Amino acid sequence: MDGMDGSTGPDVLAGFSPATRDWFSGAFDAPTAAQTGAWAAAQAGKHALVVAPTGSGKTLAAFLWALDRLAASPPPADPKRRCRVLYVSPLKALAVDVQRNLRSPLAGIRQAAHRLGTPAPDITVGMRTGDTPADQRRSFARTPPDVLVTTPESLFLLLTSAARDSLRGVETVIVDEVHAVAATKRGAHLALSLERLDQLLDKPAQRIGLSATVRPVDEVATFLAGARPVEVVQPPSEKTIEVTVEVPIPDFTALDAGVAGHPHPGHAPGSTDEEIIGAASGSAQRASIWPAVERRLLDLVRQHRSTIVFANSRRLAERLTARLNELARDDAADAAAADLEVQDLDEPGEPSEFPAEAIGQSGIGGGAPVTVARAHHGSMAREQRTLVEEELKAGLLPAVVATSSLELGIDMGAVDLVVQVEAPPSVASGLQRIGRAGHQVGAVSRGAMFPKYRGDLVSCAVVVERMAVGGIESMRYPRNPLDVLAQHIVAMVALEPWTVADLAELVRRAAPFAALPDSALHATLDMLAGRYPSEEFGELRARITWDRVTDELRGRPGAQRLAVTSGGTIPDRGLFTVMTPGGADGAGSRVGELDEEMVYESRVGDTFLLGTSSWRVEDITHDRVIVTPAPGVPARMPFWKGDAPGRPLELGRAVGAFVREMSAAAPEDARERAAAAGLDEWATDNLLAYLDEQREATRHVPSDRTILVERFRDELGDWRLVVHSPFGAKVNQPWALAIAARLRERRGVEVHAAAADDGIVLRLPDAVDA
Repeated sequence: MDGMDGSTGPDVLAGFSPATRDWFSGAFDAPTAAQTGAWAAAQAGKHALVVAPTGSGKTLAAFLWALDRLAASPPPADPKRRCRVLYVSPLKALAVDVQRNLRSPLAGIRQAAHRLGTPAPDITVGMRTGDTPADQRRSFARTPPDVLVTTPESLFLLLTSAARDSLRGVETVIVDEVHAVAATKRGAHLALSLERLDQLLDKPAQRIGLSATVRPVDEVATFLAGARPVEVVQPPSEKTIEVTVEVPIPDFTALDAGVAGHPHPGHAPGSTDEEIIGAASGSAQRASIWPAVERRLLDLVRQHRSTIVFANSRRLAERLTARLNELARDDAADAAAADLEVQDLDEPGEPSEFPAEAIGQSGIGGGAPVTVARAHHGSMAREQRTLVEEELKAGLLPAVVATSSLELGIDMGAVDLVVQVEAPPSVASGLQRIGRAGHQVGAVSRGAMFPKYRGDLVSCAVVVERMAVGGIESMRYPRNPLDVLAQHIVAMVALEPWTVADLAELVRRAAPFAALPDSALHATLDMLAGRYPSEEFGELRARITWDRVTDELRGRPGAQRLAVTSGGTIPDRGLFTVMTPGGADGAGSRVGELDEEMVYESRVGDTFLLGTSSWRVEDITHDRVIVTPAPGVPARMPFWKGDAPGRPLELGRAVGAFVREMSAAAPEDARERAAAAGLDEWATDNLLAYLDEQREATRHVPSDRTILVERFRDELGDWRLVVHSPFGAKVNQPWALAIAARLRERRGVEVHAAAADDGIVLRLPDAVDA
């Protein structure tokens, strides 16, 4: 791959039209290195991959040259070919953000054109995502915009419908946050969609990829354009990140004590202590880290202008949001009581009893008004998410508690602090999240991490240490995912006949399928054509016809409908849509989504929190929950079931090496290393005590070179075997299945095996000699 560091110089602006040059020179001092390199590559007509950290001006680096070409040239005579710039975003929220951010340069170029006396360009921007209303989708086919902002799944749907004719004029494709999809099947799906798009065009579109720091760069460049040459623009990173790891209590093992002078009782069952759930929690209050964490979070929010708090699950995001608002309400009530010298102010606080209708794993919220924070996650309606983003950008909202829905390159403007509760899923994810603070060019990104327990403290320390040196995980795009291939084959032949040779040529232009063997392609075609390996599959319908004489492939009736209703690689999670009652037109507004298990355990009349607001259940249908607002009413916390991403193997090895090196180091050296990594004093004390206790209990610590196996009897008298392995769930889960299968084969016993990032727990019946 060709490479450049972006040091081409300011002369790159000379290639732009006078209006664009005038606007940019008035709005910015000078282009960033990423912008200079990207514009030079774009002006040369090359494919380009721009690799730069958050806050490097990547959006303008990709868009400005394309916008300038649109402004300088008249629209084509054929209105169907008006769409000349296609922007693909992996997140709907990011797509909305980019569409919004394009308003400033478009308005600036128009005003500059007026000042210079040149014709003002009329550039339109449209959006096509899963949230786009049906009338806007239909209008795209008739009057496509100049710039279309879309997602990988919506691009696939466009290519598999008559609306694909409106894409025939595309000249530039911008793929944002390439690193977020390249290593997944979703990326392979997008790669085939881009090749299908090129097949429609008179000449292949120029591709510009935008990515945060990735490793290896060549892998992502190959993914972007296949075998075609790609100009890699990777200027030296000048982004400064400052992250601390905070533990708000002196000792994780003495949670009852709290902080000196500020004892904090444990939460009632169903509170934000996620480890105490269900009937087993009873009515007793338990010690918890959460009161101290929540209080410290509120203090940090009040000390900063705008804060984003990241959580690793939607459930935790909702709970933290509710608790922050409840704490703010209680503080306001205490202040009012002190001012009025009222001794028995009757303010609603934590419910004294855990209500029967609030299932243990859902928890309850006090119905506090939104004064400090709002939630933001993918199960909220688009309108709700957009409102939260706008309020945060405008400075009306002090804090947002979000999941990965705000992780990618969304411009949050004035955010000056990011807080991560629990270790982030990976180093790359941590860099993305902390990078939301100080998102402007040259600004410092400041963040804080709060571990949930002592084992989590180890992960936080390793992630922060590797973030400081840019030690992100390497990525590799998947090779030959045949399920993705089958989807696209059905979609392609549903619209028009294809020969096997032509189809194979197109498929192999996409990097994930560049080495697709004929045997795998023909086996996939056999399956889709109904040629199954045994009669057991006889009930499955064939999706295509394969004429072996002419080698022609055609879609069977219903193939197109199947393709558009079953496309993509994002699994159907079985979520219920939450809607308000319909008005006179019969259509209610969308509130969000709930997990089917929570809906199953809900009844009409129950109240629950979603998007920081309380809602009362009015009706439950086969796929919807009808609700009405219930402001201020104590409500159940929502929960969602889903698979955690799991610690990457590379990060797991780093965790093991960190534990081994810290355990072998002298106490002074270990303390110095922890402090250098950003751990505060209490975090350092807890980390070193945790490692010392593990070594004293088992004489060894699990590491990248040592697998530690413990055994003990549980409360039922059965043996429990614990295999301590830091290599992450992606290694431990298949290993646990193999162990259980081997014990079943060799000993004839059913073993319950559970795996997580830090190891495997096996439960053996008492009859088995452990």
